[in-house]
Amino acid sequence: MNETTTLFRWHRGTLEESLATVVEVADRPALDAVLKDGWYETGVVIVKPYGFDARIGWDAHIVTVNGVAVGFTNGPL
Repeated sequence: MNETTTLFRWHRGTLEESLATVVEVADRPALDAVLKDGWYETGVVIVKPYGFDARIGWDAHIVTVNGVAVGFTNGPL
């Protein structure tokens, strides 16, 4: 991974569980493909700033589908 790699992690019960799901996403279509593989085939996907997560050093952005939080990225897409 390089500094410009965008990472996505699924929302889970604990941070450790969530970090176990981290995948690289090159762009928005790649994120959409990951979400589709996770059974979120339809809906309005929004990625918006969430805040800095000092535990893992992420400039966290929350990913929602139809208003429901499904995961986080380490930066904007």
